[in-house]
Amino acid sequence: MEDKEIMELYWNRDEAAITETSGKYGRYCYSIAWNILHRKEDAEECENDTYLAA
Repeated sequence: MEDKEIMELYWNRDEAAITETSGKYGRYCYSIAWNILHRKEDAEECENDTYLAA
């Protein structure tokens, strides 16, 4: 799914927006958190916090 389509889901307050974001950027977000924190649980929590902020 393209970013524009994902943004439309957010604007429409569709819960699928988080699922689509996670599918497209989840591994990338997690890897950034992992490289900083070096702990699985903290990296996962950081990834989840990112979705919450979005």
